[in-house]
Amino acid sequence: MAEPDFSFTLPSVEDNTTLNCRLYHPKTLSSQLATRSKTLKGAILAHPYALLGGCYDDATILSVTETLLEQGFIVGTFNFRGAGSSQGRTSWSGRPETEDFVTIAGFLTYHLHCLDEATNTDSDPEVPNHSKLQLLLGGYSYGSLIIARLPPTAEIINRFQKASLGTAAAEVVMRARTLAKQILQSARESYDSSKLTGRGLRPGHTALGSTAPHSMSSPITVGGEETDPSERRRSRDSYHSVDFVRKSVEMPARIARPMRMGREESNLIKEFPNREIRTPSDDTSVHAPKVDVCYLLISPVLLPFSNQLLPPGPPMPPFGLYKREAEGSPGGLFKQTPTLAVFGTKDGFTSSRRLRAWAEKLRIESANSTFTWRQIEGAGHFWREEGVMKVLQDQIIAWISKLVSS
Repeated sequence: MAEPDFSFTLPSVEDNTTLNCRLYHPKTLSSQLATRSKTLKGAILAHPYALLGGCYDDATILSVTETLLEQGFIVGTFNFRGAGSSQGRTSWSGRPETEDFVTIAGFLTYHLHCLDEATNTDSDPEVPNHSKLQLLLGGYSYGSLIIARLPPTAEIINRFQKASLGTAAAEVVMRARTLAKQILQSARESYDSSKLTGRGLRPGHTALGSTAPHSMSSPITVGGEETDPSERRRSRDSYHSVDFVRKSVEMPARIARPMRMGREESNLIKEFPNREIRTPSDDTSVHAPKVDVCYLLISPVLLPFSNQLLPPGPPMPPFGLYKREAEGSPGGLFKQTPTLAVFGTKDGFTSSRRLRAWAEKLRIESANSTFTWRQIEGAGHFWREEGVMKVLQDQIIAWISKLVSS
């Protein structure tokens, strides 16, 4: 099972509650950054209900993370408030958890954006990069309920794009920038080391020549805050006020994914862009990320059971900043955006009959058949039955492949 490359904290944009987060990188990341051969892809996976033991160590979350890494995604996972080592308490309304998800979504979007902009080969750094990032927002069980309440991605980006220095949103963007800088620096150092030895890096080897697995057993831990304490404003209604000691984090070269450098690749990477990564808090002229989003729902929970966890209804905007039209109806986002729902015939939380009826209704109502569903024979809610996890992973891979080819 893959281990994270980074473990770090983010302040929730809801109330500054500290959330524990992880970031996983695919083996091909350094090659992607060097050659710009593929569009950067990111994914976020939300775990099951905390009061039932859900956290980012959930077996299904970890298995799907591995699958997405193999498909070239940078994957972010996190603990909702009250789960694992995250601060706060699990709510009954679900609104704080929705904002927790918005927090990690903003982080990953700007993390991808910083990597993309820094490696933009356009001669003029002021010219916006018109390529779109790919973002997959996924939820398992309770996590799927939170996905259903998210505002449109454009609204999420807008909140971070307009963030004022000292706010949680600005802190999230700055953390995204910091990790992006470290990744780029590591890639450059790996290339420089390979030049000194007079050879390219062999698959499975770092610049130092040692064998390296996908990720190390001890992820790089990033603590503290990016903003100067004198400028960091905390929400008055925050449940916690915690001061962290800033830790200096040094990214070892082994984090840069090994790759074979032929002559063509070497020519591309030797001029590896070394631009300063800017953020909205640095410069208001920074262009907003452009994102193509899709949704992944694993073992979605339907009413009436979900009413015990999260009141039914349409997505909740953070501050009423956008008007809902088609998005305002239940499942509205899923009807307009590529979505895959996967569930088993033996789901103990919602009957297979009701799940099929719900999924088929969304499929019929979706624009251009963007909603897809698959029911896995013999699979329960927790995907523990023999062979069912492999089927789930295969369905996800097939769906992603279809999205890429379309």
